[in-house]
Amino acid sequence: MDSGDVYGTAAAMFLERYKELVVSLFQRRIGSPDRSSRFAAVVQRCQFAKEIVQTSRRLCHVYDNPMWQSAVLDTFDLDLIYGNVDRMVQNSEAEYTDNLVKELLRYFKQDFFTWCDKPKCPQCGTNEHQEIQGAVGPTAEESQSDCGTVELYRCTQCQEQTRFPGTNDPVKLLQTRTGRCGEWCNVFTLVLKAFGLPTRYVVNMEDHVWCEYFSKNLSRWVHVDSCEQSFDQPYIYSKNWNKKMSYCIAYGDSGVEDVSEKYILQNALPRDRISEGDLQFVCASLTDQLRQGRSSAELYKLFCMDEQDRFHSGAHRAGHDSAAVETGRQSGSKEWTTMRNENGQ
Repeated sequence: MDSGDVYGTAAAMFLERYKELVVSLFQRRIGSPDRSSRFAAVVQRCQFAKEIVQTSRRLCHVYDNPMWQSAVLDTFDLDLIYGNVDRMVQNSEAEYTDNLVKELLRYFKQDFFTWCDKPKCPQCGTNEHQEIQGAVGPTAEESQSDCGTVELYRCTQCQEQTRFPGTNDPVKLLQTRTGRCGEWCNVFTLVLKAFGLPTRYVVNMEDHVWCEYFSKNLSRWVHVDSCEQSFDQPYIYSKNWNKKMSYCIAYGDSGVEDVSEKYILQNALPRDRISEGDLQFVCASLTDQLRQGRSSAELYKLFCMDEQDRFHSGAHRAGHDSAAVETGRQSGSKEWTTMRNENGQ
């Protein structure tokens, strides 16, 4: 056996031992009664921790629905999408997926979904004279589309009333094709999942939501905002919009993570809803719960993704200060962005 074979065999052996160590440490954490007790105690005493747990129960697996994902593929113009991707420059096979996401962003914003500050009057054909009258409960038909409340508008020109249901059903939204950031992110998260991409839903406590997907090409979780057609521009909220933020939490089917450091580069609000230690512990515990029952090979793969993201995101974040800054938010009317203090002023 030559030296190359000896080193290769030793390397393979050490790698297997390392994989075993990673999996055993995970199993030890999952089986720790002290850890379970601490988790229960934190959630019991801290309302914010309870909200994170409740949100994880709602978001982490809801998009893993084969019928919903099929509805996306049946609705989208796949020939157009893949044709446009094929025309992009591909320096590697892994880069193809990044270009697919960029094309999905373009298609979704420019060809498919529309923004709605206020619904159009069905009689006048414009929303220029619409005034909100308040919120009412959904009808029986609206309730079937997971609608909690309905905004009621009256046109000051013709006095026609318009109902704007706030549906949470992404399949219904594939039909209506309109909404605000919640609706945009709801559908686009499903879109990314339908195309087989590792995806997370990011919630900012100051009322905005967006996505992340794990790029094999970049070896990290990448910011994706369908409202802005934005790819890998995590600085846009605190810099371009001049938005003030406190917490940004990412929810996926394999983990929950506080990603605030990635997005809050200036205008940081106080983080006083939970101690930093408890926040990291709650996120780590939820991540372990989501990974429980996975195979050893999958646990190791997820561990490697975590480590790659930690390394490459840190290096990428160092370049944010030199990023070009545009003025204000691109989605929504000037009145809308000004009202929300997201116009860059």
